[in-house]
Amino acid sequence: MDDSVTLGIILEATDASGTRLERGDLLQDVGVDSIAGYEIRLLIRERCGVEVPEEGFEDLGSVGDLLDLVRSQAAEAC
Repeated sequence: MDDSVTLGIILEATDASGTRLERGDLLQDVGVDSIAGYEIRLLIRERCGVEVPEEGFEDLGSVGDLLDLVRSQAAEAC
């Protein structure tokens, strides 16, 4: 799974277009609240066919954590 797709989804869900996200950025700092988190999970499922569980999502701290989770979920789906 290409990280740029996930990064684009984060930017879309947080209305932060034009922002450059780094792996170390905290999700809270880039505007990922519970509503944006739900939208991110929904968009990832719709666009990528990858299910990101709510339980795992709640424990994420950084953009890199989310990228790693999406990659691992994609690998399990194959």
